[in-house]
Amino acid sequence: MNGSENLGFGSHQALDITRKKMLTQLKKITNTTYVLMAFFLVMILVLVYRNGLSGTETGLTTPVTLTPKTTTKLYKSSQLTPQQASPNQQTYKMEGLVYFEARETANKPLVVVTDLAEITAINAIFTLESNAKETNVTVAEGLVKITQNRDNYKGNRTSLNIKPGQIGRIKANTRGVIKTVNKDPNFLAWANQILFFQNTPLTEVASVMERVYGYQVTFIDQTAYQCRLSRSYEGQTPKEIAAAIAEVFGFDYQIVDQTITFAGSCL
Repeated sequence: MNGSENLGFGSHQALDITRKKMLTQLKKITNTTYVLMAFFLVMILVLVYRNGLSGTETGLTTPVTLTPKTTTKLYKSSQLTPQQASPNQQTYKMEGLVYFEARETANKPLVVVTDLAEITAINAIFTLESNAKETNVTVAEGLVKITQNRDNYKGNRTSLNIKPGQIGRIKANTRGVIKTVNKDPNFLAWANQILFFQNTPLTEVASVMERVYGYQVTFIDQTAYQCRLSRSYEGQTPKEIAAAIAEVFGFDYQIVDQTITFAGSCL
């Protein structure tokens, strides 16, 4: 009887030892799994952060790669649709506001059409803004050609080459292309989050902040709108810019949701 009892006790002891070993191994596996999960989570956050630095942190833009040589950013609800391809060119239909960085060759240029215009680019950086009333192409680098949409314009088509610092415009129910000088230093700000202000009224600063970040900027003292700002900001958040503006003018400020309210005046 004692032998049987001792055998049973030994079996239970062996089971306990085996169970403890299994639990120890399970803990090691679990800890390893946690470490791997944490590592992959960190990697995902790094990738998201890097993508954010490329212009998506505002939540207002959508980056799209058209070809290995052409990248774009679509603002808000803008649309960019591939059209029937041909061996000699790639054509897209667009509406809204889109940033283009094209590094194509003369043998196969980038062609973008709107209801009013046709835009051709080979090696250029530009923005294209289009609605039912007009199409505007603003060039930052390279050369872009703009002409009337061949499908919707029945008259003699004319084209203009738009250079850096220029805007090419076609309006509905008008003839020809209008070329003007681009006086807006922040026309790319919504795409690259680089803001430049030189003796700029805070009314205009507020407008740029709204377009770039989607933040409303208000001033309790209406005379503050007349204050002028000379600063540049690159890759900063709207909260950081608000704090910097408040420091420049000695304002108090608060941020509620996506509204920045300044209190104070520089006059």
